[in-house]
Amino acid sequence: MFSTGHIIWIIISLVLIVFGVLCCRKKHPSVDRLLKVCLLLGLVSEVVKVLCVIEVLPVVKPVVENGVLVYQETGRYAPYIEAEHLPFELCSLQMPFMLLALIVKDEKWRRRIFALIYGTSIIGGTMALLLSSIAPDFATTRDFLLAPRAWQFFLYHAMIIVEGIYIGMCEECDLHFRDMKWMMLFVVVLDFATFYLNSMMTVPYYSGKELMGLAYPINYFSSYNNPLGIVVKEKWQWYIYLLIRIGVAMVITPLVFLPLRLKKHRDSDV
Repeated sequence: MFSTGHIIWIIISLVLIVFGVLCCRKKHPSVDRLLKVCLLLGLVSEVVKVLCVIEVLPVVKPVVENGVLVYQETGRYAPYIEAEHLPFELCSLQMPFMLLALIVKDEKWRRRIFALIYGTSIIGGTMALLLSSIAPDFATTRDFLLAPRAWQFFLYHAMIIVEGIYIGMCEECDLHFRDMKWMMLFVVVLDFATFYLNSMMTVPYYSGKELMGLAYPINYFSSYNNPLGIVVKEKWQWYIYLLIRIGVAMVITPLVFLPLRLKKHRDSDV
């Protein structure tokens, strides 16, 4: 984290975010047009990601030879994407959120979806840029700057931040500070769902009926493990981690929605 390549990508992303917001302010596209463009770019980004991370691997079967477990190749091969790359992170879910905002016609629910997009795209996109999960994958700055996966990752997250900022600025969306409660409610529901999803995607190891441990743990939404890599060995420590996450969210979310209140005050004073 925060290698030279990572810092360069953060700077590039900030420049792109500022440029994107200024372009949106100048062109003033309708929110539906913006969502359609971002959804299309998001789908292209997802295709690029899949092409970057997919692997063609031999199909094997586990057999015991001379008391040793070995994986015997069957002669067949199959493309495979590891579970961590599936689009279940909050930033990847922006695409279904965009689609919902385009489909839903009820103004009340539409504004609630806008609140969800506004808060999660800005917070999630910023955290992704700063705590980039792909940063450790590159040994050198040159590799980091030239890798298509890095371009896809940082351009996508810069895009959703621009989208979120413009939704907050756009009079058409008519977001208010009080709409924050809907964003937080939706995120709590999604976050709780990841407790199930992470367990479903993780491989458990049993000895008879006794659960011995896990392999390839999945951590969507960082709901199982903290992004700082601090080891949590006991359930009570995990409870404390959850409380810390809630506390951080209760501080960051109002700060992100605060500009909406300030904007309303400014408009009322004009």
